[in-house]
Amino acid sequence: MMWIYIILGLLILVSSGDFLVRGAVSLSNIFKISPYIIAGTLVAFGTSAPELFVSGIASYSGNPGAAVGNILGSNIANVFLALGITAIIVVISPPKNTFQFDIKVLLGSSIIFLILLFNRSIAYWWVGLILIFCLFLYIFYIIKFSDYNSIEESNKENISLAKTLTIFVLGLIGVSLGAKLFTVGSIDLARYFGIRETIIGLGILAFGTSLPEVATSIIAAIKKENNIAVGNIVGSNIFNILGIGGVTIVISGNEALKSFPNLLTISDIIPFMLSTIILVAFYKYRYVLGRVYGVLFVTFYLLWILYIFLN
Repeated sequence: MMWIYIILGLLILVSSGDFLVRGAVSLSNIFKISPYIIAGTLVAFGTSAPELFVSGIASYSGNPGAAVGNILGSNIANVFLALGITAIIVVISPPKNTFQFDIKVLLGSSIIFLILLFNRSIAYWWVGLILIFCLFLYIFYIIKFSDYNSIEESNKENISLAKTLTIFVLGLIGVSLGAKLFTVGSIDLARYFGIRETIIGLGILAFGTSLPEVATSIIAAIKKENNIAVGNIVGSNIFNILGIGGVTIVISGNEALKSFPNLLTISDIIPFMLSTIILVAFYKYRYVLGRVYGVLFVTFYLLWILYIFLN
């Protein structure tokens, strides 16, 4: 049964990733919004929905440490795992003619989030509401001020709005379902071979929660949709900080956060900020990410997982 889950999960991931990318491109053409913006909002938030659910439950259950770890770990995985695997398969170039506002938001929100975690006495519930409000402002700004005509051309398909929405929603549901099946099958396989629970949690589950972003970015890059491949990762990281971070603070409040003395460690902070700095440099200096960068990113991620396990 475990092999069926793994194979079926991979098949659903690939087909759903294709649906999601097609739907995103079609939506951008229908509404005259750049595919980068669609990827950075609808696609990114959709693929991050499982993390929102997990963090919300963890915070409500009185375990904000797990919620914070989920946010930091997801952003790290999005860059070093999703972007890394994508770069190994296909060369990734920065989206053409995109403004730098989203990267500034990512950098600023990353710094603010760390400040709040280091000074949890000021992380009142209303601060979380401010973060969520900032997320909506960000969405409004990039949609209103993005220039559809200045963005690199996408593959255009003449699909009706109803069919487009159906394809897009099926893609979102499919990548989550495929990731779930693949993760369940992999866990059963690991247990069958006697692999310890800790390794399963740090390795397979961490990979499983990043599979939607991984699958979407890979399919988008293969289809020559760099806007969607990169926008998905940048938007997902912003959503994780402002959206999931805001929800975590609203539910937990500063008292609950202060009850976790080891909420942050140096092994979390450095990879988290490094993932943000890599995206900033990728945009600012227009780096092209090829197989060498991809291998380095994935290797770093695996070494980080190993370091956490050994400590």
